[in-house]
Amino acid sequence: MTGDTADGSGMTAFLSDRVLNLRPVRRDDLAQLAEWRNTPEIRHRTREWKPLNDADQERWFQRISGPDRRDLMFVVEGADTREPLGVVGLCYWDPVNATAEVSFYIGEPSARGKGFAKRALTLLMDWGFETMRLERIWAEAYAFNEVSIALLKALGFTEEGRLRSHVYRQGKRCDSLMLGLLREEWPAR
Repeated sequence: MTGDTADGSGMTAFLSDRVLNLRPVRRDDLAQLAEWRNTPEIRHRTREWKPLNDADQERWFQRISGPDRRDLMFVVEGADTREPLGVVGLCYWDPVNATAEVSFYIGEPSARGKGFAKRALTLLMDWGFETMRLERIWAEAYAFNEVSIALLKALGFTEEGRLRSHVYRQGKRCDSLMLGLLREEWPAR
């Protein structure tokens, strides 16, 4: 695994396991990321309830690249091909309490179901716990998103709570699950 400073600025591959690279999101990624996020399959599993436009993407990019950022976002790419496959990040980073929310999706349809999300999250959480010295990484997943919930649990996350009827997706009310992983639980994965 390779790494750089906490923000990863100036590096092509910020983290790598020789199969995948994680690198900071660049402005030239925004069109591809919006295309992925705007697919109904991905959008209904995220907090975005409407399609993203160029202005939305630019505001997001400013938020993740500015000096006061609390969302550390990375493009997942093949180590050999350098082709973007998806995105992972640690969001709502709270340096005082040493916590962050994990965010992820594999946007490239041909890359789904191949274990890339698990590899990317492992790289990211190793960095979060070891380099950022986080004490807790948490996640929110809608109850119908069984694939993401199973992945998070396979990585050691524990269901900590359920927000009943929290979101409206595809014509019905859905619960939202809150999951968490503590630093001392991570080595036991």
